[in-house]
Amino acid sequence: MTKIFLFGSNSIKNEFKTLLKDKAEFTNTLDNKVELVIDSTSFPASKKKDNIETIDKHCTAGIPVLTSSLCIPVSEQCTFSKQPSRLIGIGLYDSFSNAKRIEIAPSKITDTTILKNAESILDSLGFNYSVVPDRTGLVFPRIISMIINEAVQVYSEKTATKEDIDTALKLGTNYPFGPLEWADRLGIELVYNILTALQRDFGEDRYRPHPAMKEMVNLKQKFYS
Repeated sequence: MTKIFLFGSNSIKNEFKTLLKDKAEFTNTLDNKVELVIDSTSFPASKKKDNIETIDKHCTAGIPVLTSSLCIPVSEQCTFSKQPSRLIGIGLYDSFSNAKRIEIAPSKITDTTILKNAESILDSLGFNYSVVPDRTGLVFPRIISMIINEAVQVYSEKTATKEDIDTALKLGTNYPFGPLEWADRLGIELVYNILTALQRDFGEDRYRPHPAMKEMVNLKQKFYS
């Protein structure tokens, strides 16, 4: 079985362990016997930098590193690493295992041999994945974060109840969840940080998180208990 070392949130670690319990071996020792490193840390940059430096210290250059790039693109994470060619972005969030597909994002300097090795491991573990460009937010998380931001504005203006907002989107678009339900599933703090990173990278107001979202992050609130 593939030997995997996990960094990041406990909830995503547990999700991996449940999903791959019969397909992978999870180790607490970071060394050259590890075949794949997965870091689900999305923010802050200082924590991401610490994790990458730890990986560099304990693992040889050929070991693939799947690193969450929702808030920090791989091109930026490469500045933290002495072995940047092994970094491959991945879109990880709470409940990712319920999605039909995950996204991975190599940078322009990701080693093709390491990428093929990572893809081979993902195939063996039964993941369906798409290779997408190395950009903040990737594809699905970026789009859903912008939809959530608009829904937060509608809700904060009392234009509609949270239940009506979610019902309207589910019935109108056949989404499995409404935007405020998605906010709770992804984590409002992650959504806020994706939008903040997009606004930083593009300098456009359309990505600016609504103040009500920042307030929810500060107060550690959810839309639904």
